[in-house]
Amino acid sequence: MRKLSMHICLLLLVSIPAIADITFISNRDGNRSIYIMNDDGFDVRRLTDTFFKIANPRWSPDGRQIAFMMDIETDPKPWAQYDVFVMNADGSRQRNLTEHPKLDASPSWSPDGKQIAFISERAAPAISEIFVMELASRNVRKLTDITSATSVSWSPDGKAFAYELRTPETGRDIYIMDATGRRQRPLLRRPRQAVFGGLLLSIEPRWSPDGKWILYREWELAPGQGRVANAILIVDKTRRDLKVLDIPRKWWIGAACWADDGDAILFAAVPNGLGNTPHIFNIYKYRLSNGQITNLTEQHPGSNSDMDWTPQNSRAVSARAKITTQWAEIKAEKSPEGTF
Repeated sequence: MRKLSMHICLLLLVSIPAIADITFISNRDGNRSIYIMNDDGFDVRRLTDTFFKIANPRWSPDGRQIAFMMDIETDPKPWAQYDVFVMNADGSRQRNLTEHPKLDASPSWSPDGKQIAFISERAAPAISEIFVMELASRNVRKLTDITSATSVSWSPDGKAFAYELRTPETGRDIYIMDATGRRQRPLLRRPRQAVFGGLLLSIEPRWSPDGKWILYREWELAPGQGRVANAILIVDKTRRDLKVLDIPRKWWIGAACWADDGDAILFAAVPNGLGNTPHIFNIYKYRLSNGQITNLTEQHPGSNSDMDWTPQNSRAVSARAKITTQWAEIKAEKSPEGTF
């Protein structure tokens, strides 16, 4: 019986491919809510149901929890009173982590899952800095003194941050720094030039799973015209070489993140959306090997964006994780020592 159980499990491991999970924001049921779907776009499940504004869902490194930001005020103005929340991967046990009267936003997990970095205005009005919370104690420490951070991403090795810096002169640029907050420096050795003579905004950096690349989005704003161009770029963290993804020029690009352990990019977009409204976003997968673009949410109504892909070492709800769990249970059941 023991050998039969082992053979069955091995067959399951061979015959059932791993299915990663994507969390994202959608208004398909009315209010903006957090959903989860398989990485082929199917098996969609709703995780939250609230009339409060909600954004930036981010998987924990082990795939068991999701951090997000939620506006707990009913004031319709943007960025009224966001706090950082966390919940289990199935949407249960939603709890407020930051509970502060000032803005707390843009959560990013440490690689060990024990800390969360976030942007906050708690140090001074209208001044946004990077803070880090120790989850076990809820102790918070201020990491930067730069006055205008907008989003932050923790490197996979835990040694650095990439962040978005807002300045009156350049708009928004991507910077990197040590995890201590020191050695703050621009990601690019020289600024990129605007195509249409407008203002370039570089926003929302995300580290690749192997820590070798940084992804970010770029907008160009022209006076009286709004957004006239946008792109997704990936930059080699060491050499600072960059690649602009081959996405059709007229597409309006929303959020972007890594997928498939760094072999693909997920991005939200509206085909031919530049200069047109309304903006109903779908989520697309871009294969870095060949530039193939696949629509993952075309079968679903509503606008879909702000996604995050399950981490590589996740033990969340993928098919492989379920089979691994079953295999461990069978081993424990069949062997007193837990081994064969």
